[in-house]
Amino acid sequence: MHYEELDGKTREYMLTEFETEQKNNPYLSKALSKKGLEVFPELMRKAIKNGNETTLFQSLDNHDYWLPTELYTRVGITRERRRNISQSAQRLALTEFNTWYVRGFSKRLMDEGEKDCQIYRGEIPKWEPGECEKHEGRIIPVKEIYNSHRARYWPEPGDLTIFSIPWGPGCHHVIRRVNTD
Repeated sequence: MHYEELDGKTREYMLTEFETEQKNNPYLSKALSKKGLEVFPELMRKAIKNGNETTLFQSLDNHDYWLPTELYTRVGITRERRRNISQSAQRLALTEFNTWYVRGFSKRLMDEGEKDCQIYRGEIPKWEPGECEKHEGRIIPVKEIYNSHRARYWPEPGDLTIFSIPWGPGCHHVIRRVNTD
């Protein structure tokens, strides 16, 4: 992923926002095992301080951190299958690191007096979700992005009518400053 302003200042904002959520109502992935839930906050902190979604993925790619099976629905029928650990770790790492970049950077932009931000694709995904693609290039009030943090899915059941970035798991969209040239 390409994060345009992933610098020390943005990382400080990311960490502050992450710690606030950890104290109040932390997001808990239903895919993680008890051990995974125990280690995740520290793995996330390390990625925020010095890493990215790739280093977080490498830390999470451990069978001990994941529930061995998952439910999926196809053609209206829900079934259970063995979890693909690497795929699950990659999806969670991307989504979580991106979530904290967007949250921290939006707070930074507000503190710097910016009113709007622009949505851009940080990387081309393997599968392009159609509903996510339509947001690319949109200019949105930065406060709306900040206030909609996780609102589509957390706390459960979430509110699918709320616009947020990332749009959902595996979303490759992030935010940038609006070009004022």
